[in-house]
Amino acid sequence: MDGLLKKIFPLQCLIRNEILLLDKNNLAREQDKAREISEMGRNWAIAIGINIYENLSSLKYAKRDAEAIADWFGQDAKFDQVFLFTADSPAIEQTNPPIPTSPTYGHLRRFLRAQFENIERPLLKPEDNLWFFFAGHGLRHRDKDYLMLCDSDPGDVEHTAISVEYVTQRLRRSGADNVVLFLDACRDQGSRDGVGIGREQHQGVITFYSCTANQKSWEFDELQHGSFTYALLEGLRIQGEANCATVERLNQYLRHYVPRLNARYGKDAQNPYLKAEPPYKMYFILLEQSATLKDVEPLKYQASLAENESNLLLAEQLWIRILAVSRGDLDAIKAIQRIAVKRIVKPQSLTQEPASSTSESESANLPRGVEVETSENEIRREEQHQENLEQFAARREAEAIEQREQEKIRQQQQEEAERLRKREAAKYQQEQEEQRTRQQKEAERLQRKQEETERLQQQRKLQRRRRQEVITTSAPITRKQFLKWAGFGSAGLVTAFVISEIVKDQPSTDNLTESTKSPTPQSKPESKTTHISVDELDAFKFETVMVDQKGEIVERANKQAKFFKEDLGNSINLEMVSIPGGKFMMGSPEGKGQDSEKPQHEVTVQPFFMGKFQITQAQYQEVMNNNPSHFKGNDLPVEQVSWEDAVEFCQRISEKTGNKYRLPTEAEWEYACRAVTTTPFHFGETITTNLANYDGNNTFASEPQGEYRKQTTTVGSFTPNAFGLYDMHGNVWEWCQDNWHDNYENAPKDGSAWLSGSGSKKVIRGGSWNSLPIDCRSAARYFTYPEIAFNNAFGFRVVCMVPRIL
Repeated sequence: MDGLLKKIFPLQCLIRNEILLLDKNNLAREQDKAREISEMGRNWAIAIGINIYENLSSLKYAKRDAEAIADWFGQDAKFDQVFLFTADSPAIEQTNPPIPTSPTYGHLRRFLRAQFENIERPLLKPEDNLWFFFAGHGLRHRDKDYLMLCDSDPGDVEHTAISVEYVTQRLRRSGADNVVLFLDACRDQGSRDGVGIGREQHQGVITFYSCTANQKSWEFDELQHGSFTYALLEGLRIQGEANCATVERLNQYLRHYVPRLNARYGKDAQNPYLKAEPPYKMYFILLEQSATLKDVEPLKYQASLAENESNLLLAEQLWIRILAVSRGDLDAIKAIQRIAVKRIVKPQSLTQEPASSTSESESANLPRGVEVETSENEIRREEQHQENLEQFAARREAEAIEQREQEKIRQQQQEEAERLRKREAAKYQQEQEEQRTRQQKEAERLQRKQEETERLQQQRKLQRRRRQEVITTSAPITRKQFLKWAGFGSAGLVTAFVISEIVKDQPSTDNLTESTKSPTPQSKPESKTTHISVDELDAFKFETVMVDQKGEIVERANKQAKFFKEDLGNSINLEMVSIPGGKFMMGSPEGKGQDSEKPQHEVTVQPFFMGKFQITQAQYQEVMNNNPSHFKGNDLPVEQVSWEDAVEFCQRISEKTGNKYRLPTEAEWEYACRAVTTTPFHFGETITTNLANYDGNNTFASEPQGEYRKQTTTVGSFTPNAFGLYDMHGNVWEWCQDNWHDNYENAPKDGSAWLSGSGSKKVIRGGSWNSLPIDCRSAARYFTYPEIAFNNAFGFRVVCMVPRIL
């Protein structure tokens, strides 16, 4: 025993001296190390968005979602490195050769191998964060979740798609302890509601899913985003106490906000959810710049628990996380110091016998200054550590109780707010109904007045014509008159005149009465609407163009069209172009377009007049006495107008001019847009930003990318169609009369408005300045709600039903 003690005690003395030296001399170094760690946390991000698939149906806003997320990563959050994979994102130049970023199977696998597999040492450290965002199609295959790339084959998933498991394994090799996945990928073909992903758990990874398996992940034309991504961006931007800086709070926000968004826009339920492995990652801090000291407390509790359970590596990582948010935090600095001490003591303590086994005589033989039991300083630290644990546990329980109470109060407030909202909505609905009733009665009164005025005008016209007929009609001439006239002038002329007078069988002027006059064709009652003679119309000349799939002009033609001007006052005119009647095939043929554009069917359209341009802000201001537009300019199209606003504009201009104005029917709109063409656009096989105002970052056929102006343009800036109408593709969406129907089954074939159904959704046509080219096609049709007026891409043009005389 003496020999053993002689070996152990010098070693124990050496360890104790090292500990004391660390306590006294290395505290500053540990603090510097902790401060250095707190400043080292870096953020990398990968964002992938796919709209166009080779073997799956295309999506609308997945690419825009990825671009918006990448923009937030880089511009708002100031991430150190952001990799974007979309159809037109730039190549990654850090590798040799550069890696293309079009989101194909080969490109993404090559990127993951280059960055996270074929490397000598990890690129990131435990205190760093690695974010991964994917928007596109997802598929569950043989109990594995797969991300479908633009060239993935649903018939060969294992060899053409990338499993989420493969992605997470590579991301974890980065060295970052915080790996966060956002998967907006429960999107099946078309409806995006097929076999969804989201059943897997990935060790060491925080995964946010856009919806539960088999739910739809919705997109909204009104928001130009997917529901999940829109809510995610909103949550990430929140500052202050209500921030979403932690995993737990971001999850709560998404679970609450996404279903509300879907309900607001009339979509089915969509419930995002979180999987965090291990569960303590629920309390991780995602956004250090937005986090508050309150956000640190749950993490401190988890760190103390890990240390108490002797999981020193995890405890140290958690304390490092705390330092990243609460820089200079003394609890964290002392904890890291304490963990360093434990790592020195623990290996040697395994070879020691318990202190109680050392007899008094053995203690007497210990070298001077060596203590068998733990020093008072160590005991004090351990007691403080246990006290911290108890405080954290008590605080956590108090917070849980407070949170439950707050949730209860919040729920009561929400219920009360919902009751108030419903009551206000009912009141508003009643007021709107009363207003519509008043407007209808007023419109009927004005219509009756107009009809009465027109009737009186027609009577006066008829009376004038009859008086003229009485004055200009001669009675049969007498023999004396004949002889008198025969004595003057040419016999041939007189003979012709006399014969024409003799053959008339009319009574004398003295005996002519209303009852004896024969009606003439002009005396028939006319329509109660103003007639426009073709001879009264002005003509304007213009040039049209046709392009091929590359967007190159292959044909130019000189045209002209008839039109009239409606004076709105203050030198502001409304130009209305004559649209000839005819037949056309409405919609898209099988194999092309969207399901809502089918079945293609023949429609007959009567002649009408249509606005040469979209209604401008100057015209709207003159008629409505306000201008709701976001982009200001007299000659810019008015926007941020609802369907109801557009209808009211038509009513007012009808009253102002005496002519009947209204919104076009959907059939009239497509007929006027096509202008006798059958191609996707009236320009031909595609469009370019030299021909229309839309999001030129995207293409339709083989044309090059163009300009994305990010706002409306002056009406008439581009080439018109063959009818002389401008901006039928892009600039602003245009309201139609029709109620929305999911397809053309049982649609009218006479060009009239399709008004069956509830009318809760109305048709919009033409696309806008921020639309994809596919949405600007002649056949493309979408819907929105008639009361929506906040979208700066919604406008309209009008039609006039003035009868024409040839």
